[in-house]
Amino acid sequence: MKRFIGIMAAVALVLALASPVLAASLGVSPSHTELEVPGNGSATANFKVHYFSGDLKVSLVDIPLRVEPQTIHVDASSEPADIQVTIYGDESLGSQVYNGYIMFLGITGQTVAVGIKTKATVNHIVAGQPLPQQAPQEEAPIEETPPEQAPSSPPATQGETGELPLTTVIIIAAALVFVGLLVLSMVLIVRRR
Repeated sequence: MKRFIGIMAAVALVLALASPVLAASLGVSPSHTELEVPGNGSATANFKVHYFSGDLKVSLVDIPLRVEPQTIHVDASSEPADIQVTIYGDESLGSQVYNGYIMFLGITGQTVAVGIKTKATVNHIVAGQPLPQQAPQEEAPIEETPPEQAPSSPPATQGETGELPLTTVIIIAAALVFVGLLVLSMVLIVRRR
């Protein structure tokens, strides 16, 4: 009986350790945004936050402008939460095109639980200064598949790739460990009799 109690305590400990990992999930859409920010003004981007409840720290990566709010409290555990991020222009930087990211860090307690970056293209426009001309990007040639080698099924779309999300894999692994330990404890109890 002592072994059974010990095994059940071990199972409870494993599940308790796995629960913070399960809670650390964050999704932000859209994955790319493009804004025109006047040098003497601001522009607002709308996002949806999925699967996360807590504080989000918002910052810009490779974009030397100011963003507000820097911290947003969201509760998106049951349904997506709408948030707005405002980027402010700076006339001293001149007209530029910035290709960078908006970073969202999910904070639980005093630690960063999860982070995600969304691509951002910011056209920073100062009155009287045209945007610098960007060199045209060469497009890679598209390779065509001969008709006899064409795939018989349509290409997979998002969600149909067959890959399981990390959270699902962790839940399945925890369930397998629990069932295995339960079976082991039953075998040990039967052997003792």
